[in-house]
Amino acid sequence: MTPRCKLPHCLGQGRDGCWHARLPISRYVSAIAGVVPDSNYGAPVAQATDRSICARGAYPDDVSELPLPGVLFVVATPIGNLEDITLRALRVLREADLIAAENTPTAAKLLAHYKIETPVAHYNDQNRERTGPGLLARLERGENLALVCDAGTPGVSDPGRALVAEAAARGIRVVPIPGPAAPIALWSAAGTREAEVRLSGFLPRRSAARRRALLAFAEAGLPTTMFESPHRIKGTLRELAELLPDAELVIGRELTKLHEQVWRGTPAEAVEAFAEPRGEFTILLIPPPPPEQVWDDDAVRAALAAAAAEGASRAAASRDVAQRSGRPRREVYALWPP
Repeated sequence: MTPRCKLPHCLGQGRDGCWHARLPISRYVSAIAGVVPDSNYGAPVAQATDRSICARGAYPDDVSELPLPGVLFVVATPIGNLEDITLRALRVLREADLIAAENTPTAAKLLAHYKIETPVAHYNDQNRERTGPGLLARLERGENLALVCDAGTPGVSDPGRALVAEAAARGIRVVPIPGPAAPIALWSAAGTREAEVRLSGFLPRRSAARRRALLAFAEAGLPTTMFESPHRIKGTLRELAELLPDAELVIGRELTKLHEQVWRGTPAEAVEAFAEPRGEFTILLIPPPPPEQVWDDDAVRAALAAAAAEGASRAAASRDVAQRSGRPRREVYALWPP
């Protein structure tokens, strides 16, 4: 009969027992070392150290004496529609010892819907310095914690980043449980030409800082997602219309909810469309292409001279330089050095 795993933090119980318990003692999970892949069982186990339970020479009956750190699960939750949660996320929320939630009423609604009774602790920007050490202490005692934000994936624009960073710094294993994220959901529905996107959080509250941020996004030249509250969206759209009138916007309002809207247009059109904003907003800013720089005669002559020095023909060099310079090929051809 396969032995059962004695580790209190293990979520790997299966039909044949936990993969920890099937390992020889020399490969049993370590309390101290980092995680490495096990070639025999395809599961992450830790290398043995003199402070690990591997060094004790036997599977201990009382694992409470061992300093086995728990796991911090970063769990993505729905951004509106409660059906948008994975089976894995539900299992982790049920089996964790504690859920650290940015918004406890929102978390309570989700947990009640799926009949999950795991205790919930409040962890947000206001109390993180006070509650964070206690959560980390519980992880170090071997408890598993599930971190959830108000909606979507923790760490994008919420205090979860601080807890994850501190846990990682202490050698605590951090496991992402992927799922909904408003920026990615909006990008998937935007149909942008570019294969890259930049993720940003909420824009600065002050107008001057917000304008600097918008100009920086445009200068980077990549589509950028950002959040904005219904109270500030009108001001942000007006600033976009002033600073980047030729930009394209894709705006997601109340994504995955009953009154979901995915809107496309220019900043000026957005000012009119959202004159009376309601709901939560995610914005995808697609900067205008940079203005085409046309070379002057001296720059064209220099490029042609360089091409001639490399042995290029007049016709071939003129064709190449015309494409790079923004000048008509006929003009470039006439500037060929004597």
